[in-house]
Amino acid sequence: MTRPTLEVPVDSLESAVLAAPFSTRLELCDDLASEGWTANMRMVERIRSVVDTHLVAMIRPRFADSPLTLTAESFMATKRVMDASKQEIKSAAATGAHSVAIGLLKADGHVDMNACGELAELARSLKLEVAFLRTFALITDRARGMRDITALGMKRVVTAGVLGWDAAAATIEQRLAVLRNDSVNAKAAADVNFATRMKSGAEIKNAGTCDPVEIVPGGGVRASNAAQFMSVSPHLHASCRRGGVIHLQELQQLQAIITANS
Repeated sequence: MTRPTLEVPVDSLESAVLAAPFSTRLELCDDLASEGWTANMRMVERIRSVVDTHLVAMIRPRFADSPLTLTAESFMATKRVMDASKQEIKSAAATGAHSVAIGLLKADGHVDMNACGELAELARSLKLEVAFLRTFALITDRARGMRDITALGMKRVVTAGVLGWDAAAATIEQRLAVLRNDSVNAKAAADVNFATRMKSGAEIKNAGTCDPVEIVPGGGVRASNAAQFMSVSPHLHASCRRGGVIHLQELQQLQAIITANS
């Protein structure tokens, strides 16, 4: 049986210390209010020094003119983005992160295979796991997207089960249906990936695993609805915030629900 996991995004040392005892992983980022950017690596290093929890470094470089819109065009791989991402991945490894999360797209709403492949290969050379960001929500063809991130060897993907960033655009039931389909697509993509490897007799470039990509529901996941999402996946991504501040009671309640559903 797969062990349930809880991933909590945090953007400060204080939040990390509060969330760590209740979390399987901490996703480290900056400015959660704008959906997160690459964290300051000094913060990553400080968090690493005080918690033993698995640390995931979000890789989303921020510049003075970075767009705040959450569209595929905002996550494109310019040379500046690629150069910064490579340096941030190296810094994440050096400061003690265990994983990185990437999610570069093309303007047409598909995974940028070349850019993501290059970053994933670098990360793995530094002994980092690689996950796919919630930018999966911006991919227009989810089945193709799942095949793509499987071919890239992604360990997991955070997804709200909607097209676009607004999780409230769909009901919980609609989101669960999409997430179930994502799980089916992940298994099918893993089977194809494995069969392709066996046929070729060689590793597929950038592929790190033949296991299905873990579906990690996120976007409005709370203690009040966690059991519903766990009917689809044992893995959850939740900010555990109330009024923009991480909330101890929400963390405790989520942990209790995860334990009860284990």
